[in-house]
Amino acid sequence: MAFIKLDKWKQNGFMILKNEPYFNKNVRIGEDIVVQIIKEQISKKGPTVTRDIVFEDETIKTYQYNKNKLIFEKKFDVNEKHYLQIITKLIKPKNIGIEIKKKDNKINIWEIIQRLKRLEKQSFIIKRKIKNIIDSSCLISTKQEILEILLKKNLIQKDAVIITQSKGEGLKIRKNLVSLKKKYKIYIEYCNEKIARNYKYYIEYLIKELLKPNIKLNTGGQITIEKTEALTSIDVNSGGFNKVRSTRDAILWVNLAATKEIINQLKLKNISGIIVIDFIDMINQDDQLSLLEYLNKELKLTFLNESKIIQISEIGLVEITRQREERNIYDMFTKQCFICQGLGCKRSEKLYNQLPNYFIELTSIFG
Repeated sequence: MAFIKLDKWKQNGFMILKNEPYFNKNVRIGEDIVVQIIKEQISKKGPTVTRDIVFEDETIKTYQYNKNKLIFEKKFDVNEKHYLQIITKLIKPKNIGIEIKKKDNKINIWEIIQRLKRLEKQSFIIKRKIKNIIDSSCLISTKQEILEILLKKNLIQKDAVIITQSKGEGLKIRKNLVSLKKKYKIYIEYCNEKIARNYKYYIEYLIKELLKPNIKLNTGGQITIEKTEALTSIDVNSGGFNKVRSTRDAILWVNLAATKEIINQLKLKNISGIIVIDFIDMINQDDQLSLLEYLNKELKLTFLNESKIIQISEIGLVEITRQREERNIYDMFTKQCFICQGLGCKRSEKLYNQLPNYFIELTSIFG
C-alpha cells in the first residue's frame, strides 16, 4: 500500500499496489504521479486512488494508460462480440483501452464513434492541464456534477420535471439533455424566488428532510435514526397505532411497516457499516421469523449491496452489516459540532455552575 498526498494540507489517499498490475509497484517517495479517486473518503478514512485512469459515459469506458484492455459486456451475444472486435480494431485509438456496455438491442456504431471522440477530447484537455502544472499536489479535474450523474445513469424517468433557481441553470440542463438525445419529454422549470410553488421537490428541501432523525410511518408509528462513528441505531416506536384490536397483530403490523421504511432510508441516506434496529418486542417466534423473512426480502429487492442479517435477539434487536460504498448523507452534508464535539448536545452552563466545587475540580483534571 502507498499513501498519496492529494493536496497541500493533511488530506492523504491510499493506493493498493496489488491492484495496480499495469504499473510499476516500486513507487518512490516524493514522486509525482497522476491518480484518480475511485472511492470517496468515508468518515476519517481517506479516499482510495488508482493510476488506472478511466473516463466513462453511459455505454463506454476508456482506459488512458492500459491500451491492451478491450472488454465487452456479458449481455452481448457471440455474434455481437465478434462484430465489435472487428469494428473496434478500426475505430479504437492506439494508446487507450475501451470497455463497451450494452444499451440497446441494436449496436449503433456511429453512436459509439461519437462517444469515443467525446471521451478523447476530455482526455486531451486533462493531459494538457497536467503538462502546465508547476506545483503539486493539486486537483486536475473535478468530479461530475450531480445532474450529469443523474442523466448518465438514467435516473430521470419519463415526463420528469427539473426545477432550477435560475434561467442560466435551466439552459445548461437543456444543453446537456440535447447532447444526450433523450427520447421522452423532460420539463425544465425555473423560479427566482427562494420558495417556489414546487419547493418540496427541491433537492435542498429533500436533503433537509433526510437529515431529520425522526420519520413518521403511515401506520401512526415512527422510527428514529441516530448515526454514530461506530454504528447506526434505529429505534421503532408504535406511537398512536390502534387500528388492530390484537396487541400481537398491532406490533407485527408496525414492525413490518417500519421495515419497509427503514430499507428505504438506508438506501436514500446510503447508510452502511453496522446497523442495529430496535424493533418492538415480539414474544411469538413465528412473528419474529416473519419479520426476518420480510426484512431479507426487502434487502434483496432494493439491491442493497452485500447486506447480511444477524438473527433477532430476545429483546427485539436485529443487526445488519452492509459494505461501505461512497459517503453517506451525513458525511456529505454535516460536520461535527465544535461545541459538543459530536455528542449531539450542548452543555447547560446554568446546571453546570450549580455542581459542587470538588466535582468541577475533578472534571478540570480528568477533562
